[in-house]
Amino acid sequence: MKLSHKSIVTLFGGLFVLGLSAAAQAQETPPPTEPPPPAPVRHSSSGGGAGIGVGVTQTITSGAPLGAVGQFVYDQSMWHLEGLFGFRSFEAGPDDRATQFLFGAGGWFHFNQGSSSDFSLGGVIAVDTTSAPGGSATRTSFEPGALIRAFVTPNVAVFGRGGLAFVFGDNGNDGTVIGLGGQLSGAFGATYFFR
Repeated sequence: MKLSHKSIVTLFGGLFVLGLSAAAQAQETPPPTEPPPPAPVRHSSSGGGAGIGVGVTQTITSGAPLGAVGQFVYDQSMWHLEGLFGFRSFEAGPDDRATQFLFGAGGWFHFNQGSSSDFSLGGVIAVDTTSAPGGSATRTSFEPGALIRAFVTPNVAVFGRGGLAFVFGDNGNDGTVIGLGGQLSGAFGATYFFR
């Protein structure tokens, strides 16, 4: 009986091992899955931001004679800062010249971001000084508003801005001026980002 008991234990042990090996062979490896498609290309400032950029822009109130000014941008994922600088030297009569400078700074919060664009709320403050024979004038403008940028490539953004303009200082006989306006920068306003 001991022999048959050993035989039964051996038989069950062998069947158990055969069952395990059959189960292991029955499991097939699944076919390899295809890699996911690449993410769509985003040309916006989202992610880590577009970084440092230079370009050309206008403030709402910087029309003639200065016109467009240089723009320096530091762009992050949720906001960007811009610095503005303009210079012009022109004739102000016979044998006289006038000099005009514009310094400004702006800050913009990216309120909404698209795949290749963003909509920002913020504002710009700029100081425009003109030195001419017979006197000088300094105008300070504060321009809260909205800015729309469209990234046409990963490195180039065109934009337009609009909002209120508050102008203080030497405005001739006009005194303090308050206006509502806009400035489209699509024709000549653009920023190049060094990514």
